[in-house]
Amino acid sequence: DRFDVINVGLGSSTRGLPIFIELEQSLDEHISAGAIASYRSFREGGASGTWQHQYLGIGAQGHYHFPELAPPPFDFFAGLTLVYYGHSFRWVGGSQAPDSYTGNVVGGLQMAAHIGGRYTYKDWTLFTQMTGGSLLSGYTFGLSIPLK
Repeated sequence: DRFDVINVGLGSSTRGLPIFIELEQSLDEHISAGAIASYRSFREGGASGTWQHQYLGIGAQGHYHFPELAPPPFDFFAGLTLVYYGHSFRWVGGSQAPDSYTGNVVGGLQMAAHIGGRYTYKDWTLFTQMTGGSLLSGYTFGLSIPLK
C-alpha cells in the first residue's frame, strides 16, 4: 500500500489563492516524501494604488503517516515542508507609481509544519492539508492521483 501519487489542488491563504502540485513517494508504511511546487498571486492596495505580487515556490515535503489512527480509506499525516519562494511584484494601478515598494516582501527559503489527511471513495482520493509557519500557511485541498 505504498503511495506513488501526484497531489494537485487549490487553497486559501492570506497571500492569495495557492495552486500546488506534489509528487509523493512512499519510503515505508509510515514515511513518504515528495517534491512540491506552488504558485500564488495577490494584490495589495493602498491609498495611492495597487501592487501585484506573485510567488513561485519549489521545495520538498516529508509526511509521517498514522495508519494506526484509522484504517483505510482514511490516511492521516503530519510533517515538514521546506520551500524556496521567488517573489516578484509590480505596480498595476492608481496614481503615479511610488519610487519604491514599502510593503512587506517575504521570499527565500522557508520551513513550515503541516497536518493533513486523505479519504478514498471508490476511485477518488480527496486530499487536504493545513500548513503553518511560512508563505505556505493556510489550507489546501485537492486530489491524490495514483501513478500506478
